Amino acid sequence: MEIIVWIVGGLAVFVVAAVAVGRVTFDLAHDPQRAVFDVEQSVAFVAEALPSDVTAELSFDDVTIILRLFHDYLHERGVATTAGEHDEVDAPQVVDPSEGVERIVARAAAAGRSYRRSDVEAVVEAQMEYFAAIGVVGAPVDAPDEDDLR
Repeated sequence: MEIIVWIVGGLAVFVVAAVAVGRVTFDLAHDPQRAVFDVEQSVAFVAEALPSDVTAELSFDDVTIILRLFHDYLHERGVATTAGEHDEVDAPQVVDPSEGVERIVARAAAAGRSYRRSDVEAVVEAQMEYFAAIGVVGAPVDAPDEDDLR
């Protein structure tokens, strides 16, 4: 009789554990993966992707500054969150990288730094490639028609 109690008890523990593991596995399989942005990896990716004429003009620190300004722009636009923020977004967010370039050039100039627009464009383009590589951006979309904005 005692053996039957141990067997039933063991089976009960196994069933509870299997249900718990199965539930967590199911939840993880159906939750979208969050892409995690790594600053150091991003800077290295961008620096490696830049054309040689741009790397001749920009230092590694310049690339880092430009990327920080671009990330500030994305954060202001509401398409980037800081660690710990969990804003759920219902609809796709659209950002015009050329608007970000303008913002970067203006903010850098206000801080006493001068960057060529073409160099900033190359850094932003490489950053967008990095975002695509880690899965945080979708395909580019066409600008809306004037009728769509009304």
